[in-house]
Amino acid sequence: MLRRVLMSTALTASLMACGDAYRADSLQDADRFIALALDTVYEIGLDEDVHYFGRVSSIGFDGSGRLHVLDTEAHEVTSWAGDGRMIRRFGSSGDGPGEFRTPRGAYVFRDGTVAVHDIGHRALVTFDSAGRNVENIRLAGGPVPGSSAVVLTGVRLVGPDDPWITSGNARDNTRPVYRFSLDGDSMASELLFVAWRSTESGMSFVPSLRHAALPDGRIVAADSAVGYRIDIISTEGAIDGTLERPIDPWPVTEEVMAAERERLIASLPGERGLARARDDLQAVMGIRLRNEIDLSQVLDDSRALIEDRRFATHVPVIDRLRADWDGRIWVVRSDSLGGGDGPIDLITVDGGYLGSWHPGDLGLPAAFGPDGLMAYRRSDEFGTQYILVVRLARRPDRAPTPA
Repeated sequence: MLRRVLMSTALTASLMACGDAYRADSLQDADRFIALALDTVYEIGLDEDVHYFGRVSSIGFDGSGRLHVLDTEAHEVTSWAGDGRMIRRFGSSGDGPGEFRTPRGAYVFRDGTVAVHDIGHRALVTFDSAGRNVENIRLAGGPVPGSSAVVLTGVRLVGPDDPWITSGNARDNTRPVYRFSLDGDSMASELLFVAWRSTESGMSFVPSLRHAALPDGRIVAADSAVGYRIDIISTEGAIDGTLERPIDPWPVTEEVMAAERERLIASLPGERGLARARDDLQAVMGIRLRNEIDLSQVLDDSRALIEDRRFATHVPVIDRLRADWDGRIWVVRSDSLGGGDGPIDLITVDGGYLGSWHPGDLGLPAAFGPDGLMAYRRSDEFGTQYILVVRLARRPDRAPTPA
């Protein structure tokens, strides 16, 4: 059904439209639902004669609107023009320059630089805007950006230390967040701020660090709050302000716990996924684990742990955060059962509330780009991965021209 809709010229994704012009209300106001008109720009990955993706790990736009896609199964990055044409592919499996052992993710910067996080090489394998290999930046001996790091302007990242590579900071209830700068064959890191970290393990609905980068270099972050509270972090690491809405968290009931257990069991990776995780662990540790590990037993043990899962008392209101290239903050709220997405709030850093969106099957974009571009990772009915690129047909911070 979704595929047929997406082939139309425009996709209107939501659907409790208020019918008014978009306007910035106070964050204290009640929910006001809006419709976002999204034009389909292109889809890639569905035509095997053009290109077929194995396992899409990361996608990101550069400043010219080109999309860069890391396929960890194919050990390559592909770059796509604004009309959906592939313009280059680079990277391969191996130990030579520009090759990957165990690519885990990629960061795409506005100048077209692509840095692939290769846990096998313990390095960021960097490429310039033409896809030429520049350098391998070794990740050792200090803080290392992990999969949750977000891209800043310039060739910089912000995020906590990566626990796969280093042990990070062991202080109770703290999570240091660093600003990383890539410069040639080295990477510098500086402590930007300290977020909260729960010491609870194996418990659902404990707040985690959710953060996003604004175009001016500031960060928005939510960590310990169960309610709706987002801190604005300055470029010096100080709290510039706080964004809050009067929305109460959902209590964790027996129904919520049953739904969460069901969701966790459904999300177990299967034996193939476990084998892949085992290979990743071997790459990080530099050892060879026993191949005779009974993966089916591991799955049985995982299900038993889920059945014995512990729960916090409330589901945090904020599930995820992102910021687009125009500085709007997209706040994904938890649904009543805690395991799915509720509405997405669009807010501004100065405390304006643009409205709330029910995205239906789309959800939060995997990547934002210039001029309203947004990209989604999708799978068809056969499990084939593809990427849908859309554009906001009308900016939600501007009222339409009166007739």
